[in-house]
Amino acid sequence: MISPSRPSNVARILQPVKFLSQREQYVTCHIKVPGDPHRLSAIALNGRFYSFFRLCQQVSKALGLILKLTGRGDAVVVTSTSRGYALWVEEPDAMVALPAHGKIPRTIPPTFGPADCWVISDRQPEYRTCTLKVPDLPDVVPGLTNDKTFYSLYRREKDGNTVLKLAARLSDRGDEVVILVASEGYVICIHEPGATLA
Repeated sequence: MISPSRPSNVARILQPVKFLSQREQYVTCHIKVPGDPHRLSAIALNGRFYSFFRLCQQVSKALGLILKLTGRGDAVVVTSTSRGYALWVEEPDAMVALPAHGKIPRTIPPTFGPADCWVISDRQPEYRTCTLKVPDLPDVVPGLTNDKTFYSLYRREKDGNTVLKLAARLSDRGDEVVILVASEGYVICIHEPGATLA
């Protein structure tokens, strides 16, 4: 069940997450960040750079870190590896690191990632439950809203790995997705551009 959130006086800028399920969706590289003399391992996606943050073997740990990072204003990319989930954090001021002497500078080809995904907790103040009328559905459906955008309930899940795979698949096909992390499991909702409150 989706729990209604409590209002908060704290205004936060929640950032999106990109779940990348295919290696072809991004380019690996090294970057330099102003003020740091070291080259950082990174990925390039949609003309932006994301430095490696952490590898999480457990999905619950990965989702917990995503909630913290996006809640403090960091845009995050998640890639799936054989050892778990790699989290990458956007570096807005980064530049491609120059190669060693005598090597030709690397050109980063353009990449285009999936639709945005928003990972929220059941206490997220900006979101509340609602009932929606969606143009292509005969009945009203439960959903979420942040008073600007409407998301219909797609599925409830207990398994975090299934949730991340499903979110990646939905966002790959162009659907903007919300993952609600609650104590009793996960809820996946899909953006409904033509929906209205019922």
